[in-house]
Amino acid sequence: MIKTRLHLGHVGLLDAAPLLVAREQGFFADEGFDVVLSCELGLATLCGKLADQRMDGACLPAPLAVLLSLGSGVPRVAMRVAGVTCWQGMGVVLAGERATTAAPRIGVVAPGTPTRLLLHKLAQAPDGPLSAEATQVPMAASQLVDFLREGMLDGFCGIDPLPALARLLAGALSVADSGTLFPGHPGAVIALRADRTDARPDLLPALGRALARGREFCADPARREAVWRLLLSQAPYAELDAAARDALVAHVVSGKPGWTSMRFEVATERTGLSPAAESFLENACRGAVAPAARNLDFKAEITRMFPRREPALAAR
Repeated sequence: MIKTRLHLGHVGLLDAAPLLVAREQGFFADEGFDVVLSCELGLATLCGKLADQRMDGACLPAPLAVLLSLGSGVPRVAMRVAGVTCWQGMGVVLAGERATTAAPRIGVVAPGTPTRLLLHKLAQAPDGPLSAEATQVPMAASQLVDFLREGMLDGFCGIDPLPALARLLAGALSVADSGTLFPGHPGAVIALRADRTDARPDLLPALGRALARGREFCADPARREAVWRLLLSQAPYAELDAAARDALVAHVVSGKPGWTSMRFEVATERTGLSPAAESFLENACRGAVAPAARNLDFKAEITRMFPRREPALAAR
């Protein structure tokens, strides 16, 4: 049987784990796909390669997939969502217990992540970890931990496992996670360029089935160590020696609170995006764009991009 070749990108963070597992375990092959994965240094690179058709799709923060389709702040590339890879999974770490400068310098992975929404909520909390609204410093995921270690940032907001790496390598403190601030929000999605899916309507459901199997694999506590070791073999954002790699895996696998907030199982029996998840996405998109673009109909785009209903996986 001739397999359909797909080139999919990701940035080597935990939200891409179901994608890595689906290739490693043959779930893509079972659906008739020959998937080539490429680990990139940043989201901007993914956007550029999607725009010039060097990639068929990518693992993207859920708001970024919407912004790409609207062409707001990023190249316009019509996208279709095959499925959610994870829920939650962003953390905020600080070099000290509280960022006390007038405008704390917080590193963020941009564009299209919900960091502005998360950081604003933290800044508004009485006696919260931020003394004021943060000055966001956009940079690649590969830079966040090193910049914090070198004292060039007061903290950062990043996707797992970057907060865990900052705790391990720089003694940073975890002060918040997106699962606590916005429980069950969609973290990342696999999205394909619409020009591929419009020509082949069967691609999305087939890719979604493979992704769901990868996500279920990742949700199994017995497979957590295997998932993390597979992830860390891809990661371009930190050069870890064997001892550091083993220490990080040990902390995560132990199940101690605070090391990761990411979920792979469906949070409830409801299928599809809940009203709360849709509201989160809409607000995250609105907060990520310039004021002049905030009147765009994000809600309609979200409804159009997430039309299918996924089967709920049993909670573990």
